[in-house]
Amino acid sequence: MRKKLFCFLLVVLCIPTLVGARSLFEIDLGVSGIYNTDSPDTVESFFEGMGSGDNWTVGIGVNTRLSLFNISFLAMVPNGGEEELQKLGLLTSLTIDIPLITNGLYLNVGGGLTTDFTFASDGSETRILHRPAADVTFLDVVEQSPIHLKYGLDVLFGSAKIGLFYLIDTKATMKRLAEPEGWADLFTSTGQDKVGVMLQLALF
Repeated sequence: MRKKLFCFLLVVLCIPTLVGARSLFEIDLGVSGIYNTDSPDTVESFFEGMGSGDNWTVGIGVNTRLSLFNISFLAMVPNGGEEELQKLGLLTSLTIDIPLITNGLYLNVGGGLTTDFTFASDGSETRILHRPAADVTFLDVVEQSPIHLKYGLDVLFGSAKIGLFYLIDTKATMKRLAEPEGWADLFTSTGQDKVGVMLQLALF
């Protein structure tokens, strides 16, 4: 049984290499522009909000791909007032690529954790998830960071990738999913969804 499972996983991982020129393993460095929609009431207000720089966030990210699977880390620095500049959001995502046009166009779906960091200008203690960093463990970050869902569309141009993505910030956490009816929160948005455009370049 284990041998059959291993063979199946090996075939899945090797599909992109067998059917096209896309490499099996890749590490990318990218930059993103992220629009914070803030739950617009109408289509008009959605597009009107794009004209305000306060609604945009710059993101710097690293993406590692193994076959069809991606693990990405995206650091978001809000473009706002002095107080907002003390905050940083880290999105850790696991997504899978679904080829629409091999080596050309890919749909990716998945999700991950959103972890907020706050850095005080007066030198006081850094806060993680609104708590002093000294009181937060790695397990706390995994269990208590809000879960986001991610949907994207990527176009490949050689070693470059241009993509659009949509992030849904949910009310769920890993800890909450273990509670009765906690899975309902995974499909409940906080109302702070985001739309982004990104450019990535393959390092190797």
